[in-house]
Amino acid sequence: TNMCLGKIPLVIGMPILVSQNFDIEGRIVNGSTGKLRKVKYSLNNERQQALRSCIVEISHSSDKALPNLFLHPIPIIEDSVEL
Repeated sequence: TNMCLGKIPLVIGMPILVSQNFDIEGRIVNGSTGKLRKVKYSLNNERQQALRSCIVEISHSSDKALPNLFLHPIPIIEDSVEL
């Protein structure tokens, strides 16, 4: 097919499944579900958009708002590992 593996369309409002334990105390853990609220991209060397971060609303997360955010939106940043 003409589709590239590893690329999925991101649509504001789409359901999101958290696949890592980000904040156990704040109840943002593997299996948490939410809705995509905002996406931030950068351009790579080939001038293609690359996901940098997104805001996901997780309604059952902690009742303590993060700085500069409303209650329950959670920033998710890129996960990278250098070997």
